[in-house]
Amino acid sequence: MLKEIRCSQLIEEKLEFNSGLNVLTGPDDGANSIGKSSVLMLLDFAFAGDDFVKLCSDVIDNVGIITVEMDFVFDDVRHSFSRSTNDPKVVVFLNEQDGPEKSIDEYRAFLKEIFRFPKCSSSFRGAVNPFFRIWGKDNYNPNKPLNSFPSEPYSNIKPNLLKLYSLYGSLKDLEKEKSATEKKKSVLKGAFNEGYIKSLTKVQKAKSESRLNELKSEITKIKVSLENYSINASQIINEENLKIKSEKDELVRSIFYLKNRLKRTDDNLTYGNTANKRNFEKLKEYFPEVDINKLAKVDQFHSGIAKILKSELREEKSLLEEQIKSLELEVKSVESKLLESAKAVGKPSGLVDKMLELSSEEKDIRDQLRFREIKSTIDDKVGEIAGQIIESSTKSLSAIESDLNIAMSKYIKKFYKGNPVSPKIKLSETRYEFDHKEDSGTGKAYANMVSLDMSFLEKTYLPALIHDLIVFSNIEDHAIEDIFEEYSSTEKQVFISVDKINRFKDKTQKLIKDNEFLALGSDKLAFGKSWKNRK
Repeated sequence: MLKEIRCSQLIEEKLEFNSGLNVLTGPDDGANSIGKSSVLMLLDFAFAGDDFVKLCSDVIDNVGIITVEMDFVFDDVRHSFSRSTNDPKVVVFLNEQDGPEKSIDEYRAFLKEIFRFPKCSSSFRGAVNPFFRIWGKDNYNPNKPLNSFPSEPYSNIKPNLLKLYSLYGSLKDLEKEKSATEKKKSVLKGAFNEGYIKSLTKVQKAKSESRLNELKSEITKIKVSLENYSINASQIINEENLKIKSEKDELVRSIFYLKNRLKRTDDNLTYGNTANKRNFEKLKEYFPEVDINKLAKVDQFHSGIAKILKSELREEKSLLEEQIKSLELEVKSVESKLLESAKAVGKPSGLVDKMLELSSEEKDIRDQLRFREIKSTIDDKVGEIAGQIIESSTKSLSAIESDLNIAMSKYIKKFYKGNPVSPKIKLSETRYEFDHKEDSGTGKAYANMVSLDMSFLEKTYLPALIHDLIVFSNIEDHAIEDIFEEYSSTEKQVFISVDKINRFKDKTQKLIKDNEFLALGSDKLAFGKSWKNRK
């Protein structure tokens, strides 16, 4: 709980609090503009609120920068913090030695944790803000008691209600699933809008399905034709290939024959030289009886013949080379025919082009039908989840409504004797109504609102209430006395401001004094001075 705040600009620099009732009292003459609401707003500031800076700017203008130190105590452990109006987004964690400055969001998260908010709870400020009813916040309309501000939409109020009652967990999962599904729906819608996919009406869907069947039939016929063509073409081409292959083999054999002739010709040209006289003399060393002169004459005869033959051999070589080159070109041509023949199998271009055209159309139609089916599935899923959300939400809201109405009836009977009319809260999916029933007087309406706040304080993890003087201004004194008694009996904290306490019974006056944390008056202003009167 909040145990203490310290502020050097306050008339009393240290204010201490306890569980149950905590009272800020005003004078018996009911003097205004003494700072009661500003002090309560300072408490809201200590509880991580933002309204003090906005709604009490006159205080800051006249007093200067205000720094508040606040201590919270849980399980006998004190946690101290400091927050200043010149930089309200920063909170100093005074218990921490290293890096004590943290953001206001971290401070709120700490308060949420230390006050032991359950899983899937509301934020700390989301929980307390509607029930910190201080002059200037405009959240004290007894006909709209769940509003944090007058124009707050029910779409914000409803989830906060469910979170306060810890009934938002299952709904959160459904809403997360719905959000993911709606995102898919949005992406698909964008594809339709941009023209990437054609959107089909029911009539167009039927026509597309009929056209798809036609395309299937046409493509099947073309495939059969292609298969028949392929079989016939293969048979024809296989016969043609045998003929071409035979032609190639004959050419290769001819080339082989000519190359052998060319080799022999080259050999004759290379090794056909005549022997000279020196070689004959070497021969005589082995055969002394050889007639060298006669050998030389024979050699001269052969040399003459060789000169005549070489010219013819060179001509024959040139002719053989040309023939071989020509035959090799023919072999290449035949090999190309074989390759083209193989490629030609299964290539009837007209049928292939037609099948590609039909297949493309078939794919487009299939995509259109498939995406229409996806869209239909997504739409159904969104509708299904939305129905589950409504069902779950309606059931939870009904349980909250019943619980609050029973609790409010209990408190109203404590505030008013006899058989008082109890208010009824009605919670639907789209709106809420706070019905004062037959007793709609101003005082009773505010008492009904107090009974609602006390019901939330009792039934939920809401840690505290702040009720400014405006909440009690129209309530009958006897009812206020019983309300204060109920405030004092809670183990949580209730902070209030009240004046003219001498109008109450002695017992109530004692209760107020015993729980008073600050008393203000015309001679004891909250911030030590007044700036309300013109000079």
